[in-house]
Amino acid sequence: MKGGKIMDNETLKVYLMLLSQGDKEAFVKIYEEIKKPVYTVIFRIVSSKEYAEDITQEFFYKLYKEPPVMNIDNPRAYFFKTARNMAIDHLRSIRETEALDQDILFEKDLALNIDIENALLILCREEREILTLHLNCGLSFAEISNITALSLPSVYRRYKKAIKKMKKQLQGG
Repeated sequence: MKGGKIMDNETLKVYLMLLSQGDKEAFVKIYEEIKKPVYTVIFRIVSSKEYAEDITQEFFYKLYKEPPVMNIDNPRAYFFKTARNMAIDHLRSIRETEALDQDILFEKDLALNIDIENALLILCREEREILTLHLNCGLSFAEISNITALSLPSVYRRYKKAIKKMKKQLQGG
């Protein structure tokens, strides 16, 4: 991953095709390019380093064992939507089996400074997700709209609202 942006969709399509034909090097290339953004998407949903690592590992295990055989028009959106769904499924399974441990739910990401982390906590899960997909993963608002099933204007409004909340929080208020 160079400069915070993952490789373009056309390159990812080629690697996915090679992966579906059993090319292990293609898997390594995909893994190296999307591991961090996939982890970030998952972490922002589950708010737990341990769970995010487990789900990320499961994401790549499934990708390796059962690569998609269909032609995917937008692999970046496909990867992030799959990661998002896996994280949400994980939260659902936890809620069904046990009460969420508040200490785990709000565990801090050590890579972020405390002020930004606190500002992120005032955002709802959806706002954090939109910010993460746009700022950390480099996705367009249209791609985020596709992943989240929200309208494009809604994604844009929520992004602007989240940025406004963050600025207000970081400026002490």
